[in-house]
Amino acid sequence: MSNAADDPKRARLLDAALVVFARYGFRRASMADIAAEAGVSRPALYLSFRSKPDMLRALARLLRDRAMAAAAGAWTEGAPFADNLEATVLGKELVFFALLHGSPHGKDLMTADEALTAETARDLDRAFRTLLADRARAAAAGGEIDLSRQEGDADGFAAVIAAAAKALMNEAADEAAFRRAVRRLARMAAAAVDR
Repeated sequence: MSNAADDPKRARLLDAALVVFARYGFRRASMADIAAEAGVSRPALYLSFRSKPDMLRALARLLRDRAMAAAAGAWTEGAPFADNLEATVLGKELVFFALLHGSPHGKDLMTADEALTAETARDLDRAFRTLLADRARAAAAGGEIDLSRQEGDADGFAAVIAAAAKALMNEAADEAAFRRAVRRLARMAAAAVDR
């Protein structure tokens, strides 16, 4: 089967699945609901996805890819480190914040079937930490920040930022509060490595 990022039809079906999962929760949603939301017949849906768990796995991969693309694309050359750090965290986390807080089933959907999506979630976490560490190393090499203030450990710095961002996402009452919290996190983290 093709990757959803490379196939607009699959991406459209997965976007419909996301709407239906958010509306009804993963367990109550049916393939018929998803087909109706996508405007296709059930047999047509089954040509692309064998089952609801198959859709959930593919949806997790699509969300991972979108989140990482947004995070990677958020960094602006020449912008202050704190601004770039904030934009990168928001790029990755806002899609998940909207999913978690935008539906009464958000929390259930985020943990719908961890056995199906756990590896994709671990891939996303690893890729995000790597991106943050690479950005910190590049900023240090360019003289913008001083990682020696944090024992020169870009990987440790990235792990703390990623973990803090995830905690902030779970705690924030709404998107505005989450954005403010990420802004504070980015400012504090940048101050910790300021030259």
